[in-house]
Amino acid sequence: MKHFTTILLALLLLAHPAGAAGAAGPDVAADAAALKSCVEGAKDDPRSCIETVVTPCLDDLSETDTGINGCYDREAEAWDKVLNENYQAAMKDASSYDAEAKENGGDPQAAAGLKKAQRAWIAFRDAECDRLYARNMDGTIRFTVYAACQNRMTAERAIELGLTDEPR
Repeated sequence: MKHFTTILLALLLLAHPAGAAGAAGPDVAADAAALKSCVEGAKDDPRSCIETVVTPCLDDLSETDTGINGCYDREAEAWDKVLNENYQAAMKDASSYDAEAKENGGDPQAAAGLKKAQRAWIAFRDAECDRLYARNMDGTIRFTVYAACQNRMTAERAIELGLTDEPR
């Protein structure tokens, strides 16, 4: 009986587009690598890489609300990975700058400033996406609006941190 229940549950998950994607799990590292490759190739317009993962994901679905939201969440997770990598690189650079400033008798504030800016940005992103969600409270589109907002804003911040992380 236990074996039958397990098989039934697996079939139910695979029958639903979001369940099938979730069962195998998106490869966040591969999605993040695709996004980084796109950004590197689109130096003049890196924002054109937003929805690089979403678009083919939507092509593979029956476009249910759950499936659409899953595609946006999948790309947002990949952008979040890129964002964290870019943040760590920017923090390393800021810490290096702070060490140099301290040696020269300056007041090292770059790392603290970056940390403060990132925390403020997270609060802003979440508040902005909450605002858009609230404006669409009467329909199921609110979930897609929220997921798309999180994806877009996370992508823009990842790109921004990647562009500003140039050596001095």
